[in-house]
Amino acid sequence: MNEILMNDRICPKPQQWNHVWEIIKSKTEEKISMPLILAAWWGTSDSEKMERFEYHLDVAKKLNVLTEVKLYLHSMNENDWHHKGE
Repeated sequence: MNEILMNDRICPKPQQWNHVWEIIKSKTEEKISMPLILAAWWGTSDSEKMERFEYHLDVAKKLNVLTEVKLYLHSMNENDWHHKGE
């Protein structure tokens, strides 16, 4: 987790976060809470975004797709991330 959230990262920006969610939800029929994007992006705090993103990483781990998610996250540029205070 520390390597993913280094440099004051909170979560991926909306388009990238949606891609992470799509990877996860494609592996289960369970209802997975959506990323806090679109209207929710502006109405939630950094801590709420981070909590939801960490939830997504936990679900990815439980579904054995964390490696796939991490490969995608490591392919992102630093400006694809939302950082604390942005």
